[in-house]
Amino acid sequence: PAGAFGNYRMNTGTLKWKSDATNVLSADERAALQREWAAMKAKRDEERQRAEVEASKDAADLWQRAQPAAFDHPYLVAKRVDCTPLRQIGTRILVPMFDRNGALWNLQRIEGDGTKRFLRGGKVDDMFCLIGEFSRYGESAVIGEGYSTMAAVHEASGLPCIVSFTAANMIRVARIWNNARSDLHFTIFADDDAATALKPPFKNVGIEAATAAALEIGARIAKPMGKAA
Repeated sequence: PAGAFGNYRMNTGTLKWKSDATNVLSADERAALQREWAAMKAKRDEERQRAEVEASKDAADLWQRAQPAAFDHPYLVAKRVDCTPLRQIGTRILVPMFDRNGALWNLQRIEGDGTKRFLRGGKVDDMFCLIGEFSRYGESAVIGEGYSTMAAVHEASGLPCIVSFTAANMIRVARIWNNARSDLHFTIFADDDAATALKPPFKNVGIEAATAAALEIGARIAKPMGKAA
């Protein structure tokens, strides 16, 4: 038996463990374990898919009931974000998360202090949000993590911008758009997580994710000068 664990939020790094015991399984025991693992994986996949469907229903309901986002919402004021495409329910800003077919699967909820949460059990992988519109064949587009960052890039450049929401999802979104719109000239906009790079495991997640996505689809890469938005 062996494994690895860590706390991403606290940047503890990856801690590894391995048993010193010597365990030899027979062929029948190995086959039985493999069947058990396969059954457990199938059950987890079924439960995950059920949770994603339920979250998509909640997302549709919340989005329908929500009001247009208030221009004086503390987060939008602090980030200088155009509230027009967004909606609000209570004190929370709602950012829609779509799949490649335009179906709404999840919502990112943003509090006034900038706290961000997805709907419990909702899809995040392969989800994105588009800011702006495409006006011609072969134009440029920008892919990045956060909504406020991409809203700022869109306002400054006028280019359509695609929000991936997380660093881990960036390469997935880049693949989706590159496959669907090979005519576009993409730029990957990186979040410069310089602060996290100073602590174990000493990784700049934003830069690494953007670099991997750019290499994957042959895109240019850009990052903010100074502090990331």
